[in-house]
Amino acid sequence: MTTSESILATLAYHDIFDYPLTPEEIWLYQIEKTTSLKAVKKELWLLAKFKKVQNQHNLYSLKSRGAIIKMRLRREKYSKLKLKKAKFYANILKSIPTVSMVGITGALAMQNSDQKDDIDLLVVTSKNSLWSTRLFVNILLYPYRRKPDQPHTNNKACLNIFLTQNNLKVTTQNLYTAHEIAQTKPIWQRGNTYASFIKANSWVKKYLPNWQLQMGDSLKTYQQTEFKIFPEKIAKKLQLSYMKKRITTEKIGDNQLFFHPADTESWVLQEYQKRLKKLR
Repeated sequence: MTTSESILATLAYHDIFDYPLTPEEIWLYQIEKTTSLKAVKKELWLLAKFKKVQNQHNLYSLKSRGAIIKMRLRREKYSKLKLKKAKFYANILKSIPTVSMVGITGALAMQNSDQKDDIDLLVVTSKNSLWSTRLFVNILLYPYRRKPDQPHTNNKACLNIFLTQNNLKVTTQNLYTAHEIAQTKPIWQRGNTYASFIKANSWVKKYLPNWQLQMGDSLKTYQQTEFKIFPEKIAKKLQLSYMKKRITTEKIGDNQLFFHPADTESWVLQEYQKRLKKLR
């Protein structure tokens, strides 16, 4: 894949989410190509010159997709309000000693949320406490979380990923999951949980070789605790009994839980392939 093809592929992937990119973001999330930022900027200039891409406000999109540039600017405003909500939810969970990290995933992690979107959260638990931690997370966030079959999800907390500290590696490895991991924005952590999460998923570099750990100054870190809040087996039995009739595309285990209302991963990868064919 040439630098030009890689840039177009990167724009094509983010086009699925109506999300134009700055030159720096194109370099950071460049698909399967290791280049310098200088080389990316030079190639973008050529692509714009020959009208293969559009550029407004230093945001690049595929040709004939300039409308998404205004869309990104609008969604950034919505996202600022949702980020405050996400931090509020995350701070509530500090009272649970077995919560090791809370992070934002999905559209909000990229400040690309629409006005009616919910707030996707990743929760990392201490070792061997996934089900007991999830039980108390759901209790504390009950007034604020997304309920099954709920029609209105605006600003609701969507607790879609739970991982334990002793099993942080995501085994489904593809371009979609690589982006989800790279784009995760931690709000707070105990110990070095976020760095451990990224280290466990170093395979991300296979798909996004330029990507680097973005350890923001705003990440609050607290002391790690060793504490059990509820018998794990009982917590698992209670929740599985409740979930039994509702399980569809969820991935359920003792150390990892993935809850998604639809098979987003397959849809995104299919859309990506469609866009690549058009580019060819």
